[in-house]
Amino acid sequence: CDQQLHLEDVQTVLTQETHELADILSYQDDAVLAILYKMMDSRARERLVRLASHRERILGVLNYFRTTDPAICRQFLQMVCMHCDMPMRLESRLMSVAGSVTKVIENNSYTLVDEYIPSQGWCAKRPRIDHVESYKSAVRRFLLQRWERVMQGVVKEVLLEEAWVSLRHRTHVRPRDRADGALSPSELPQGDEEGAVEDRVTVHSLLGSEAQVTLLLGQAGSGKTLLMHCLGQKWTQGAFPSFHLLILLEFRQLNLVARPLSLKELLFRFFLPPEGGEEECTAVLDFILENPEKICLIFDGYDEFHTKITHSGKLSSPLCPLPMAELISGLCSRRILPGCTLLITCRPRDVTDLESSVDCIGELLGFNQRSVKEYAEQYFQDKGLDLKEKAVSHLLANHHLLTMCYLPALCHICCVCLDHIFSSGGSQLLPQLPNTLTQVYLQILCAFLSRCPGSSTPLLQSHRAEVTLLGRLAMRGLEGSKIVFLSEEVPPDLVDFATKAGLLSQVDLTHEDGSKGQGYTFMHLTMQEFLGALHIMTSEDITDAQLRKKFNFKTRWTTKSDPKTVFTDSLHLYVCGLAAPACSSYLIQLVRGVGAVGWVKKRLALVRKLLRSLAMSTNLTGPKVVELCHCVQETQDAQLAREMVGSRPCFELRNITLNPVDLDALAFVVSSAGVGIGLDFGACSMELECLDILPSCQHIDFLIFRSRKYDDRFADKLSSILPRLPTLKRFDWVVKRELGCEKFQRVGLCLFVSVYLSPPHLFFAFLSISNNSLGNKGLKKLLDLLPQLSTIQEINIFLYYSYINRNVCELAQNWLLHVSSPYHMVLPLVSFSLVDCAVQGHHLVSLQTVFQSCVLLQELDLSLTSIGRVGAELLCSVLPSLASLRKLSLESKETSEDVVLLLAEGLLQAKSIESLNKNSCILVFNHLASDTTILILCPPSPSLSLCYGWTPAGALELVRGLGQCLSLEGISLDSVQLDEESTVCLAQGLHAMTSLKRLNLNNIVTMVTGSPWEGATLVLLASLEGLRGMEEIELEGMRMSDKGVEELIKHLPTWTGLRKISLSGNCISDQAGERLVQALTTCTALEELNFCVWFGSSYVYLLILCHVTATLTLVYVHGCDFLKSLSENEIGTKGSVSISKALISMKYLTKIHLTSIGTSELAGLADSLAHCVCAEDVSFAWNDCGDDVAVKLAEVLPQCQKLRRLDLESNRISTIGAEALARSLQSCPSVEVIRLWRNVISTSDAQKLRQREKRLNFSST
Repeated sequence: CDQQLHLEDVQTVLTQETHELADILSYQDDAVLAILYKMMDSRARERLVRLASHRERILGVLNYFRTTDPAICRQFLQMVCMHCDMPMRLESRLMSVAGSVTKVIENNSYTLVDEYIPSQGWCAKRPRIDHVESYKSAVRRFLLQRWERVMQGVVKEVLLEEAWVSLRHRTHVRPRDRADGALSPSELPQGDEEGAVEDRVTVHSLLGSEAQVTLLLGQAGSGKTLLMHCLGQKWTQGAFPSFHLLILLEFRQLNLVARPLSLKELLFRFFLPPEGGEEECTAVLDFILENPEKICLIFDGYDEFHTKITHSGKLSSPLCPLPMAELISGLCSRRILPGCTLLITCRPRDVTDLESSVDCIGELLGFNQRSVKEYAEQYFQDKGLDLKEKAVSHLLANHHLLTMCYLPALCHICCVCLDHIFSSGGSQLLPQLPNTLTQVYLQILCAFLSRCPGSSTPLLQSHRAEVTLLGRLAMRGLEGSKIVFLSEEVPPDLVDFATKAGLLSQVDLTHEDGSKGQGYTFMHLTMQEFLGALHIMTSEDITDAQLRKKFNFKTRWTTKSDPKTVFTDSLHLYVCGLAAPACSSYLIQLVRGVGAVGWVKKRLALVRKLLRSLAMSTNLTGPKVVELCHCVQETQDAQLAREMVGSRPCFELRNITLNPVDLDALAFVVSSAGVGIGLDFGACSMELECLDILPSCQHIDFLIFRSRKYDDRFADKLSSILPRLPTLKRFDWVVKRELGCEKFQRVGLCLFVSVYLSPPHLFFAFLSISNNSLGNKGLKKLLDLLPQLSTIQEINIFLYYSYINRNVCELAQNWLLHVSSPYHMVLPLVSFSLVDCAVQGHHLVSLQTVFQSCVLLQELDLSLTSIGRVGAELLCSVLPSLASLRKLSLESKETSEDVVLLLAEGLLQAKSIESLNKNSCILVFNHLASDTTILILCPPSPSLSLCYGWTPAGALELVRGLGQCLSLEGISLDSVQLDEESTVCLAQGLHAMTSLKRLNLNNIVTMVTGSPWEGATLVLLASLEGLRGMEEIELEGMRMSDKGVEELIKHLPTWTGLRKISLSGNCISDQAGERLVQALTTCTALEELNFCVWFGSSYVYLLILCHVTATLTLVYVHGCDFLKSLSENEIGTKGSVSISKALISMKYLTKIHLTSIGTSELAGLADSLAHCVCAEDVSFAWNDCGDDVAVKLAEVLPQCQKLRRLDLESNRISTIGAEALARSLQSCPSVEVIRLWRNVISTSDAQKLRQREKRLNFSST
């Protein structure tokens, strides 16, 4: 029976491996295939001949032996193994089921030739299989032993299915051999500036069937090491069957290795040496090298590694000794063992040198409230029912302790702390619970010290000598990046004391020569940091200068140039915590001498001084703001919180991961300050538990969420939180999604419901729920809830529709009827907009009561509507009642004269209007009296915009009316057509407007006889004489010649307050340009200069850049070829150098557009951007520049801290330059987009880069 089962197995195995064998046999020589064909009967061979393709014949052979006699099938597999090269994994499986055949097997029509008995070759391969299986069994035993040691003292069962990971960056690619040295793309947040779409998966799923390099991030104490050992334990029980070997290595052990190692030495010296000696070692190594897809490597604790990984492009031989960093790099980049599965754990901030080599990055999520409760109940299970109930209830009721417990290690520490407090509290009903993390660690330290013999109160004082030595040891380790201490480095007495107390743990070590030894580590990495901070705050050996040097924040944004620092993430945090008043008594116990109290006070004051300087700083990035909140919370200093909030109107925490502990620290600072502030969470990743903490943030004025990652679960949770924010006045919820997504319609709806449920004292003034695809149902829901918003001033919905249809128009019309219903008695709106919403005049009738109720209305926009006579009459009737109205926009589609007359009459009654926008009026004034025109154009408005579409006849009436508006401060006459008479009339009017400050005469079309352009231009420019208050003037497209420039130059010295001048599209020679530059130097208040598309040479450009740059904030330099070719306007190499020098002094520039300036040599210009610290928008588009410019930009981008947009369209930037920019973006949180359209980047590379960094924008062509 056993033999029959064995024979049946061979056919099952052949069936399972058919496709892989077919691939192998397809590449074999005809001689090999002839041997296999001869093993078939003649009829089967004849059928093979009739098959069309070679692949079909191979499959025919395999199908034949899969259904033939098992003994023949076994001999067929033996022949295949002997004659064909194949992966060792497959060969091992086939040989193990094939066995050996000792007699000739005959077919009905054919006798097997050569009586094949596989003796020598078969016997040579069989021991290797046995060695691999033996080593696999030894690995199982070894991992189980390590699991048992790790689980000692662990309270709760470890369940991989309940350990969740936020998988933020993933590249879905087929595993490939990167033996050419090419690195895989760096994985940064998927998504644009609003962040990535995140997957939520379990730790168990990280070791999937697809071979990949995975980076698992987690805070100190999140359970990374425990979970890695659990993965090993699950593998020993049969999980992850695709892996024949699972190898778990720890970086803290590898730190002991100074000399180069080969892969063989790494695996068999620092993981598990084979028991079968060198023969087994060789066999296992051959198996690993030939079957990397069957190998899983886990490296735990990269943050503890001394050095950074370097990415060499060279092909590394795994058999040659390599430096440890290069060996790890070869594995990460798949230059060594291509196809293996690699999992690396690390703290979040130490990953910059790994990101370019991984396929996905996940962040380990902590406990939730249910998990905390389960853990605490399990911990106190054997402590007595009374203590259990009391401790668990206090833990869950103490918001701060509960928040700390979301981190698994801190959950255990808090349980130990509560156990110590309640056990030593005596009859005290409610002992004083710690308020900060530092105070928790103080209690933990006391709890451990209480285990030691001879302990007495106060505990720190009774063990002062031992605690001092432990603090010195911890600090020495931190300074030397050492976590594992050799036995000779720790005094025996201290070892005995600390191990009994539980503060030190013994670990087994393997030295680089292979010898075994023992070492010691602190019970947890965070405890080493705490004791190091205790040493800083109590040791007189640490000077004030040294303390200042050690007091630095570890930002969550790091660059590859930052030095690798091991395990100092929280040192500054504990230093701040020990500066809290509640910790002073503990510090005094550890400081010797009569002046201990004064010395401690002085040290505490120094820490607060350092914190105060940071609190007053306004240039901290989001991660450092969070770190500062933690530090202020640890000090429990309300004054520091007030200073921190007072120095910034809003906390901008964009595109970082926030956990409940972060929100708790934020809540302390915001609430302690006692003044209103805004929270901008941008694209921050956060779990739902974070939202539970928001209500404890008192005095929130506005709240902003802007990301693609927030789903309906998040919105549901947030909707229940908003009603608990009593001071919230503004709420922004911007989630850009594809249109028609029903899921995200619900997101907006639940937020509206939360507003509806808000208490009566919720004073919303501004509500923004943009880009949410609400649709008709969503908008109707909002309308139903509007009556509840008693203080709303502005609602920004900004609905998107793919097209305007009848339903949308009906919805807009019904909206007007809705908001004018009787129960809307008073609306405190300050802005009302009905732009292009398909509303007609008769719909406005229903708005009359609404307008009359809007006593605070300041802006009214009725642009692009067909209001007709009825609507005009309504508007005229309500304008006198709008006493606060300041701005009216009427970009109308009307052509009716009677409507215009009505509007004119109404505007005369609007005494408060300061700005009138009456653009796009397609009106004919041929038959209108001049006094009617005056009525239209002379409301008491200091600013008029009357652009586009005016005919020459209408323009004449227009400028005659303007002549009567002597108090105007701003006029915009963009693209108005003027004849000779209207030109003269306009010039006379302008000359009389002595209060004029802003003038726009862009693209005015003159129809003057004779010289069609120059004469009219000179007349208009001459009329500007005496207008000394000019602040902004736009003269674009006026075809201004040298004579016009001379006329303009006369006025420039008198315009001392000129802030903006735009002269684009004018024909100016070098000589006139030089004189203009000289005149512009007298305009000391000039902020914005636009000289795009001048049709002279580049000389004028360079003069302006080199001499008129002191106070500019905006500069535009464009070349264009619609009148002359670009070759006639080239700046050249010398010009590029001149511009580079000029940019050094242009520190206030916010926009720098150097588009199509006729040179590709822009590396020097890119380097100069480092001096433009205020730059927000930069363009080097259409310049044919290459990777050298991109690489230089990548170097300077981190210094441009306000840069939001970089345009590099139509250049010669390749994948090399794009990758450099992507890496640089890790340190550029403010950058929103880099446009790389029309560059020499393949579609596949663009897709990979896009997956890596969504802020890189590639065109689809």
